[in-house]
Amino acid sequence: MNKKLSEKLEFLLSFFPELDPPITVSEEVIVSFSAKNKPIPQVLVDEFFARWEIMDAYTELVPCFSLKTHRDFFAIVYWKGALLAYEYILMTIDPQGNSISKKIIAGTLSNGQTIKKSVATIDEDLCVYSMVGEAIATEKIYTPTHSKAFKFEILPDGQIDSSQEENNLWEETANPAAKN
Repeated sequence: MNKKLSEKLEFLLSFFPELDPPITVSEEVIVSFSAKNKPIPQVLVDEFFARWEIMDAYTELVPCFSLKTHRDFFAIVYWKGALLAYEYILMTIDPQGNSISKKIIAGTLSNGQTIKKSVATIDEDLCVYSMVGEAIATEKIYTPTHSKAFKFEILPDGQIDSSQEENNLWEETANPAAKN
């Protein structure tokens, strides 16, 4: 694997400790990541995340981990906090720092009337298994029949393969700009 990197990209990747799967991400583990991992410096946010994300002054980013891919790309997971949306995002990046593919794999989001929660497990084959549930915001009882399970994977070219049904369920509600 020949990954010649710029100093800035190498510096960015240093904030994402490499973890071996299986890894489960849920809303509770952000406390651990934010306590153990150093925050991403603003210069790197401006250099990379400003190209990759829609952000405002209130958006928070927390580096979570990276995955060993044995390919000519990198896979990182970070947490993005915004108004009514807390998302774990899996992103693949080429050696020049360009985004190859990006996918929300877990998180919590609300439109004020419903709350969607998702947890994900990443296995040794870089397959992601995600469970998404939805409940009415004013109700305290969760109905498991409203949950859906999805599987997607990181392909050898760095693309993250997922079903259109899963995209419709989570991402369109999470970020209307994601459709563009």
